[in-house]
Amino acid sequence: MLLAFDLDKTLVTDDFRLPAETADAVMAARAAGHHVTVLTGRPLIAAREYLEILAVDRPHAVNHGSTILAADGSLLVRRHLQPAEVATIIDGYLDDVELEFSCVVGDCMYVRDPEHVRWQYAHGQGRTVSRYARGLTLDADKVVFHANGRHPEIERALVESLPHLVRYAWGDDWLEIVPQGGDKGSALAHIAGLLGVEREDVVAFGDGLNDVSMLRWAGHSVAVGDDVHPDALAASDEHVPAPELGGVAAWLAANAG
Repeated sequence: MLLAFDLDKTLVTDDFRLPAETADAVMAARAAGHHVTVLTGRPLIAAREYLEILAVDRPHAVNHGSTILAADGSLLVRRHLQPAEVATIIDGYLDDVELEFSCVVGDCMYVRDPEHVRWQYAHGQGRTVSRYARGLTLDADKVVFHANGRHPEIERALVESLPHLVRYAWGDDWLEIVPQGGDKGSALAHIAGLLGVEREDVVAFGDGLNDVSMLRWAGHSVAVGDDVHPDALAASDEHVPAPELGGVAAWLAANAG
């Protein structure tokens, strides 16, 4: 089997721990002969510690499915928003100081004010945080709006101007825009092809809206946790408890030994 894992709220707890029993179960599954991959919305710099703990030695994806990396971290595939798309998405909001955004290019971020307190976490991760300005030529992995309840307005504009792009709305707080083909389902299909694994032999684990495409693509899908997005739950064949309760670890012990 190819076992494909989301990170946050699937393998990693709400307080960003990777429980030892989960890590041990993943490594035991790999020792039993199964392929293991990770597909995460995190950039590589924020995913690396978990990839290292899990000793992921197969192609994997970061920034949703926009960037597929080889086991050694070298680039295999990168799908990105074109510079003209980035400008169309962001430039109309530059004068709206109530609306924050970030334009993600690899491990770098371009924002309205790099010194704003909201970006302290990114500085703490060692990411480069730079100022966005009109005229920059950026091919981005994703654009994130900190939308403050304004998702419908922004999405309507995107549907009119750039209907082919993928959008993920997270409650009232975040709206992410990723390139066409930059979703986890597309990335998982590519990774399975690289490994020579048939679709019916792929098991995907996830909880979020950005996991839906890979849960739908996989031959078997497992939704994780009580906070699972309704669309992710509907796309899954079964449902296991959160990482705090060892849901994935128990599934692997029962099915991937």
